Order: sequence, then C-alpha cells, then structure tokens
Amino acid sequence: MPWSYATQMISRLILPFQRIIMYFLTGKSELERIIANRSLPFPSRVYQIEHSINFTSSKSLDSEIEQAKLDQKKSLVHDQLYVVIHKLELYQKLMKQIEEIRLTKVTSTDEKHIELFEKIWTRLITQNDDDHEEMKMFTKRWTKIGFQSANPLTDFRGMGLLGLQCIEYLSRDRTACLTYVNIPPPNDYSFAIGVINVISWLVYLLETDPSMKVNSHPLLTHFSIYPCNLDEFFRLFLLIFQEWHEFWTDQEANIMQFEQLSKRFRAQLLVECQQWRPIQRGFSKRVSK
Repeated sequence: MPWSYATQMISRLILPFQRIIMYFLTGKSELERIIANRSLPFPSRVYQIEHSINFTSSKSLDSEIEQAKLDQKKSLVHDQLYVVIHKLELYQKLMKQIEEIRLTKVTSTDEKHIELFEKIWTRLITQNDDDHEEMKMFTKRWTKIGFQSANPLTDFRGMGLLGLQCIEYLSRDRTACLTYVNIPPPNDYSFAIGVINVISWLVYLLETDPSMKVNSHPLLTHFSIYPCNLDEFFRLFLLIFQEWHEFWTDQEANIMQFEQLSKRFRAQLLVECQQWRPIQRGFSKRVSK
C-alpha cells in the first residue's frame, strides 16, 4: 500500500474525532471556524471549505453550492457560505465567457470582426494624417504592427477572437499604443504577437491549476476583491501588458530573447498571484535577474 494512500486513509479516520474535539473546545463547527477566520485569504478559504465538504459529504461541491443557495436558514454560516459561493459562481461564469470568446474563430466575413480590424487599422496602421488608405484584410501593412504575414487571421489561432479584442482594447489609447508598436530596432518586438502571448498568459492563470493545492485558481484573489466581469478582465490585461512592455524595454532586449524573458516575467506574475492580494502596478521591477 503506497504511503500516500495510507496517510490519506489515516487522515480520514482521525479527522471526525478531531472535528468533534474542536467543536467541544470552540463551540463551532469546522465550516463556522473557517468562515470566522478573517485572516484567511479568499482562495485559501475556498480551498478549506471544499476540503471540509469533500471529507464530510458524499455530495460534490457543486451539489453543496446548489443546496446552500436553496437553504432557507439565515444562520451566519449559511449567509457567509453563500457569499463565498456567489463569488465562486461569478468566477466560473467569467472563465466560461473568456473561453467562449477564445474559441471563437476570427474571420474576414463576420461584420463584428471586420469592425474591430477597421478600428485597429485607423488607429495604428494609418499613423500619418495624410494616410487615408481604406482597410484591406490582406496586405503587408499588417506586418507593420507585428502580424507575421499579410494575412493577420492566421495569428489568432491560439487565442481566437479574444486576441483581436485585446489588440483593439489597447488601441483605444492610440498614443500609448503607438509607443508599444514603434519601439526602435533592434529592441522592437512584434506588437500583435506580443499581445496574443500576454493574453494567453492571463488565460492560463484564470484557469484551474491542479498542481497548486491551496491556490488552484491563481487569479481568484484579484477577482474576489475587484468586480468579476469582462471589463475588469480587460483592465487587468492592460495592467499586465503595460508591465510586460516596461520590463521588455528596460532589458534593451531583441526578439531572440523573447522566450527567455517571457519565462522570467511569467514566473514573477505567478508569484504576484500567490501574495493573496490583487495584482498591482510595478511588479515587473521585481522580476529576477
């Protein structure tokens, strides 16, 4: 019998007695103690609630969520448990929204997609006041802002419509965005491809990471404090992209170092997610040398 399995079985045998003892000592159930502990960061509280339910109930966490929503009791436990569950539901809804957008293929026939391309063209491609060329879907001019070929559609395969929306979102602040696009060589990087990479890092952090036991949703702390919706997701994307751009320019790097530097940046980004607080500006200065 593997040691891990034996340890798990012993824990299951001991845990009920431990909970009885703690109840007599504190007068509170385990859920009451978890909820009353205000020092617990939100993701840790979610993990402990889920762990408690898994050990004491044959139902899944989703079943317990539905039961808590239907329960008419007005005890502190049920009220506070509902708050936690409501935030989890909003987070799961956001994950689903992002995934649906990401899986939407960018095409040259969808009017909404064309509209986004036209906005990007007007703000970033025709940078001179005397440049009034109408947008073309297939032209080498797209490579000016970092697409890999005259057909920008091929670069969205990984992030789909989400990648296009993020480029358009950044282009709303035309002045700032042109500083991202017009980095002088040899320190320039492909802006459009850079955006798609950065949003892929954020999507990865939004999803569940089973290797992280206590903080399996790295962005859960951020979205438990700030609104858990698409507007906040894009605001967070902007913050992270700004940090990435500043980090890149500080390194005076070239495109051949993109993978190496992105690994270091992503490692620090994950560290920021593990600090039990929202992601804040300035974290790129803490990236390891």
